[in-house]
Amino acid sequence: MADHAQAIVIGGGAVGCGVLYGLTKAGWTDVTLVERLDLTAGSTWHAAGNVTYFGHYLGITRLYADSIRIFQ
Repeated sequence: MADHAQAIVIGGGAVGCGVLYGLTKAGWTDVTLVERLDLTAGSTWHAAGNVTYFGHYLGITRLYADSIRIFQ
């Protein structure tokens, strides 16, 4: 494992993987993801497919819409 990184993302669930994806799309190359077990082995696995276009707050709605755009 590297002993330094520009960013370290802790957790390989949907959010952690999404953050890592966003950083690399923004051009970051010195990034590391740290996961205790397997990717999406935590609470993410039971939420698969539970992506909607609506949320309780505008910021969450934007997050959902961006996620759907990325998945497509």
